[in-house]
Amino acid sequence: MYRMSSNSKVVLLLLLTIFVSCKSTKPDHTANSKPSLVTFRDSIDASKAIVGDDIDGFFTQISIVDMAIQMKNPKPTDKRDDMLKVYKAYLQKSTSNWTTDDKQAMFEVFTTAKKMLDKISPRIFPGDIKLIKIKTNHYGGDVYYTRGKNILIPENIFESKDFEKQIPVMLHEIFHILSRYDPVLRDDMYKLIGFKKSLKPVELDPVLKQIVLTNPDGVTNQYYMTLTNDDKKTNIIPVIFSKGKMFKTGSPSFFDYLQFELFPLEDTGKAWMTKSTDDGKTTLDVAETPSFFQQIKDNTQYIIHPDEIMADNFMLAVQAYYKDDYVNFTPEGKKLIEEVIARLKEM
Repeated sequence: MYRMSSNSKVVLLLLLTIFVSCKSTKPDHTANSKPSLVTFRDSIDASKAIVGDDIDGFFTQISIVDMAIQMKNPKPTDKRDDMLKVYKAYLQKSTSNWTTDDKQAMFEVFTTAKKMLDKISPRIFPGDIKLIKIKTNHYGGDVYYTRGKNILIPENIFESKDFEKQIPVMLHEIFHILSRYDPVLRDDMYKLIGFKKSLKPVELDPVLKQIVLTNPDGVTNQYYMTLTNDDKKTNIIPVIFSKGKMFKTGSPSFFDYLQFELFPLEDTGKAWMTKSTDDGKTTLDVAETPSFFQQIKDNTQYIIHPDEIMADNFMLAVQAYYKDDYVNFTPEGKKLIEEVIARLKEM
């Protein structure tokens, strides 16, 4: 889930802040030519895909409070199955139709994105990308996300005609699709920032499970990191969750509720389980958190999930390689960017 807004803020464990293109007058036939870089789903087709193309299990995991916040419902039912039906119907009404200008603008954005990716390897750009235009009612304006091979694009961005700024956003979203359909690539990329796939299930404790907010671009919790502090080692996962257990009409924005913390994992034998307080806060010692930042490096502040960290590093790597410009990276950050490029060249 990518929010392109300078005003978007998420409270971190250490009071850190994360953040959570050339219009043409050419005829529209390029946007729908065959074969095409992307396919534009109309609102009817999109209304099916937005609830149907769920290979990650997003709808299995999403909590009642998450659905309530998105629907701005202060009195949700406590029956999850009933709530899920209402939520899916709500999402299906959140799709919009494309205009000819919208299509042409996004087609040119993806043409440029593919050109940048092809410079590293012509095998990177994923096929069968579909674009869905969405209203801003559930997550808000400037919030992009993916589902299956669909990239969901908020309709408010078309108010601006400066579509060049959409190129890095689409590169970020393209990584989510690559990661979703290429588990080997995903594992390799995650390892670059210290995340490993667990050999047994990773589960949220009962308190945290009730207030978890599920990132549609980072549904899985199966990747953990080992933090080191002196001789102490602690396995953790990053989790986003709600500040409260219900939606409040005085706080209508989804991002008003978003909290992020690193949660330690406890081995229960059959699974790893997060450890939280009675109100769902982390029990991790603050002294252990520097190890997290040392491993993910400093190229991005969008650190709520390994897929978001790597989506930003992917985007930065593609841009740096295309422009042959690495001056804005620290030595550690540049090393990570070079490792990302090296892995992409293997595709």
